[in-house]
Amino acid sequence: MKTPAIRTPSFLKNVRSGLVVAGLAALALVAAACADGTTGDGTTGGLNAAQIESLARSLGVSPSILGGNTGIHVTGAGTASATPDIAILSLGVEGQARTVAEANAIAANAIAAVLAVLRESGVADDDMKTQHFSIQPQYSFNRDTGVQSLTGYRVTNSLVVTLRDLDAVGSIIDAAAAAGGDATRINSIGFRVEDGVALEEEARVLALADAVAKADLFAEATGVTRGKLVFITEQSFPQFARSEAAFSVDLAIAGAPAPTEILAGEFDVRVNVQAVFAID
Repeated sequence: MKTPAIRTPSFLKNVRSGLVVAGLAALALVAAACADGTTGDGTTGGLNAAQIESLARSLGVSPSILGGNTGIHVTGAGTASATPDIAILSLGVEGQARTVAEANAIAANAIAAVLAVLRESGVADDDMKTQHFSIQPQYSFNRDTGVQSLTGYRVTNSLVVTLRDLDAVGSIIDAAAAAGGDATRINSIGFRVEDGVALEEEARVLALADAVAKADLFAEATGVTRGKLVFITEQSFPQFARSEAAFSVDLAIAGAPAPTEILAGEFDVRVNVQAVFAID
């Protein structure tokens, strides 16, 4: 059975044709305005830059086609650094057993011991929160028979902990690992500045200074004069670069467990800006 053809009513065809003609006419108007050149009042063919850009966008035309690429376009980058004042530790426990109850008991006892040690180390409850909790069945696959069998269950309980005493980070990790035993999982550690607003502002100022320096360089190299700033945008959110955590072993204590050493390094904030300057 053939699908009947759908015919467009004549009045819709007329509307569609009218829109196309109107769009082409408006586009021709913009093109003519640009072709007429810039007049003494700072407009192009009677239209200022904002009007031309608005009209171009309404027609789905890139403003650059209509002369939007005039000026000096540059990208500036700025990086501000500071010594971290907090550490973000991700750790947890994992319990595996034949039944959910047994696995959950292992994980519950381990996380309770870890939390107790963290509190004893001076970590406030407000600086600890559950990141992930799950109960998952575990299976084994027999290649000979092609049968999948349930072997038990795994319970995972993970925390995100903010540590404010950076000198105690290593000892806290050691204490947590000892308290949780073989169920302990240390997932990651990162460092940052808790109040990074001032650092972000410094990075933005440096990014703008970099953009201005590049614009001046281009202007001088091409024999023109850099005009005022006409456009600027921040291309990306500040990127908080994680400092590398270094683990080292102290071999001077013979026969004793080596303490964990953590080096925070430096914390960086990077900002990029895109700027456009007029040419005088």
